[in-house]
Amino acid sequence: MLDLLAILVAGLGTYVERAIFLVSKKVRPPRRALRYLPLVGPAVLGAIAVPGILAPRGEFSLTETIPAVIAAIVSALLWKWTRQLVIGLVAGLVVWWGVIYLLVQLGLLDR
Repeated sequence: MLDLLAILVAGLGTYVERAIFLVSKKVRPPRRALRYLPLVGPAVLGAIAVPGILAPRGEFSLTETIPAVIAAIVSALLWKWTRQLVIGLVAGLVVWWGVIYLLVQLGLLDR
């Protein structure tokens, strides 16, 4: 019971600590923190996406990783070229499916 109380108090404390900057006009984050805030989003996205691309099922395997890497490259290139996120994502997904289909047909991947 004491452990649950400690977790709840810690969660509430960190929530209040982060939310205070949103609800108060007097309290502002330090200038050094403001400088790095725009970098948080890309860093979090990279921390989520890169392991999913390089180790799709939790471990590195060439036959599992190659389709994801090829699809990510195609998706990024198409997004850069067209500036349309949806086109990049759909094309990356189609390429991923195509590479997986090809690997299954060649007998290199079991599905």
